[in-house]
Amino acid sequence: MSNQKISCKICGAQTHVIQRHLAEAHAGITLDQYRSLYPGEPVMSQAAIDLLEKKKREEQAAVKEEAVMEMTASAAVTKEEGASISALIPKGQLVPRPLHEVFDFGSIKAAMNKRGDPIPISVMTKHDQQDMVPAVSNNYVYNIDELKDVILAVEKNIPCYIWGHKGSGKSELWEQVCARTNRPMQRVQHTVNTEESHIVGQWTVKGGETVFELGPLPMAMINGWVYVADEYDFAMPSVLAVYQAVLEGKPLVIKEAPAELRVIKPHPNFRMAATGNTNGSGDETGLYQGTLIQNSANYDRFGMVINKQYMDKKAESKILQNTCAMNEPDADKMIDFATQIREAFAAGRMSDTVSPRTLIYASRIGVLRGSFRHGLNRSFISKLCKVDREVADGLAQRIFGAV
Repeated sequence: MSNQKISCKICGAQTHVIQRHLAEAHAGITLDQYRSLYPGEPVMSQAAIDLLEKKKREEQAAVKEEAVMEMTASAAVTKEEGASISALIPKGQLVPRPLHEVFDFGSIKAAMNKRGDPIPISVMTKHDQQDMVPAVSNNYVYNIDELKDVILAVEKNIPCYIWGHKGSGKSELWEQVCARTNRPMQRVQHTVNTEESHIVGQWTVKGGETVFELGPLPMAMINGWVYVADEYDFAMPSVLAVYQAVLEGKPLVIKEAPAELRVIKPHPNFRMAATGNTNGSGDETGLYQGTLIQNSANYDRFGMVINKQYMDKKAESKILQNTCAMNEPDADKMIDFATQIREAFAAGRMSDTVSPRTLIYASRIGVLRGSFRHGLNRSFISKLCKVDREVADGLAQRIFGAV
């Protein structure tokens, strides 16, 4: 570590910290005034900077240690008092870590709070259910404002519903939040044929005996998993009513279960989330056949609702470059095609829109076949009606040429 001091530009005195020297030798001059008088000049020596960073690291380590000790003590008290089965299942400890480090953002302003400080979030240490944690994807592109809201919902146990167009990254956002924070996750698909028993459990025969087998929801509640009800708006409103007490943070009551399994209390780490293509008021686009108008009282229990949009051109282009081995000009052309299709769809001139997922398929085919127009035809254009096929293929020809 360098111990060399810096010079005060006013008097030439040697010091490690200009602010302290100003207070002692130049009381009428503030640090901001000094900086305006001598722009670009250092105000702290390297030794002072290193010492400050060391203190910050020690403070962060102390905070983590204190949090772990508090949670360990709390768990011991709970056990002594006679906790429910869900509270006694071994879990990883939740420790605080900066959001920008967990999600590999670097020290960018958007990943900090309004004061410019790191945002502490809870990350679970290694536990005995690692197989339930999704894999980290380095190709997922985050909208940081949306991410902050989802993290807020997780931290404060606010039920969160994310809805938007196909391929906008709704389910994957939940997966990546769980992957980065090391939280076990249970994802359950919903259809019009989903029944209450598929969610809460049912009687079944095992080894010649009739036993009650818990469904994915009570299992998530007992074990403290993040439960993602996917395609939420495809299920019947009468079935989704089973979630209402859980969305309020209350125990799940399974009427058909035996006495010891009838009341399921949520583990402190349990979180309830959902995704869908609509906001529960019905499909306004005609794209999502099978979605249903939902019970407003059910959706009212989601404390946070996010309408997830497609990402911006630069971010979507970067995904194509990273996942499909494309150069930047070709990726940008693919995004130009998608943008014009999406605008035409929004204006009612096209019957379907194109998702990032479809663009990835089209790009992969295009790279391997040497024709991005061919890739678009195989992955998107061939799905359209005759009139729209002609419009979309003409657009692809203008952007990529006749090949």
